[in-house]
Amino acid sequence: MIKYILVLFVVALVGYKSVYFKKLSEVNRTGDKKFDAAGWTKKLWEEKLTPGLDSAIDLMVLIDKIQTNPTEAFEKYTHAMSIGNYRYALVKVPVFIEQVEPDDIKVHLLTNVDTTIGMILATEYIYGNAIRDASGLVDIRDFTNTTDLNNISEELNKIVRQSVLPPFKANVKVGDKVEVIAAVELNKEHINFKELELIPVRLKTLQ
Repeated sequence: MIKYILVLFVVALVGYKSVYFKKLSEVNRTGDKKFDAAGWTKKLWEEKLTPGLDSAIDLMVLIDKIQTNPTEAFEKYTHAMSIGNYRYALVKVPVFIEQVEPDDIKVHLLTNVDTTIGMILATEYIYGNAIRDASGLVDIRDFTNTTDLNNISEELNKIVRQSVLPPFKANVKVGDKVEVIAAVELNKEHINFKELELIPVRLKTLQ
């Protein structure tokens, strides 16, 4: 009988120690805490993305590598959060401003006018996940839902729309020479360099 009483006492003591109480208000506050996409993205932009822009691969180098060994090139120089044919790369390319339109700018290669390569610099409709994915800085495993990931994309696009493009659009003109660092979308199964859309991340006018 004493042995059974001791066993019951031990079980009760362990159960008591494993249970704790917390105010409902504290639980609610924790549950209501939302991901600060704007703050998180601003820090990413300032501390990681911007300082690393100079390491973006030259567009012509990327094209050459894709044409030589596409499997290796896509694996090494592009990124994507989902499985599929679409991949994203952060590229650097010096261009000549050929035609300025309200929504975009037609450009061509500055150093080598290759008619097989066509590029449009987006200046109005900056949307989607191109910048986020091309950066390679956002790990899907660090987030529990797609809403947060989509909000990061939108915040990055907003920075470009509000900070990168306005001063550039106010002064750009035909004939300007510009170093563009941009995100590009590439389809592994249908590679087409005749209609590349450059989603700008940094725009620097050259002398």
